[in-house]
Amino acid sequence: MPNITQPTAPCHIPAAAEEVLLGADTHKDVHAAAVVTVLGAALDGRSFPATTEGYRQLVAWARSFGGLRRAGVECTGS
Repeated sequence: MPNITQPTAPCHIPAAAEEVLLGADTHKDVHAAAVVTVLGAALDGRSFPATTEGYRQLVAWARSFGGLRRAGVECTGS
């Protein structure tokens, strides 16, 4: 029987190191955002004010789920 070596790295990536994706739907006064895993599992959704501070809060919130890999923004067309 051949000798099978076991990997030294853990199979599970800790949640803090997981890559996540951000989606945002923009509006005049508030932006709705959702964070999903790279496999598409929804993690959370929230709304943030459309202000400089609201943008900072949105990005900090999204990064709290893991490494922010990409973001997609739906344009209102206005």
